[in-house]
Amino acid sequence: MSEKNKLDATTFCKLLDEFGEEAAKQTLEDVNEGRCSADTLEKYLYTDETKDEYSARLKKEYEDFE
Repeated sequence: MSEKNKLDATTFCKLLDEFGEEAAKQTLEDVNEGRCSADTLEKYLYTDETKDEYSARLKKEYEDFE
């Protein structure tokens, strides 16, 4: 059975960057299982920069890898 992830790639990457792989996976599971909403998570995750700012910064950081 295929499960649709309820977190987008940008938010998952932010979790991975800030808290590591295990925490990112557990948080993804929590959101997918309905224990936490993606909106609530994003509200507290993007405090230093907006989601769009983080996404743009991430794209810029990885330009050299293309």
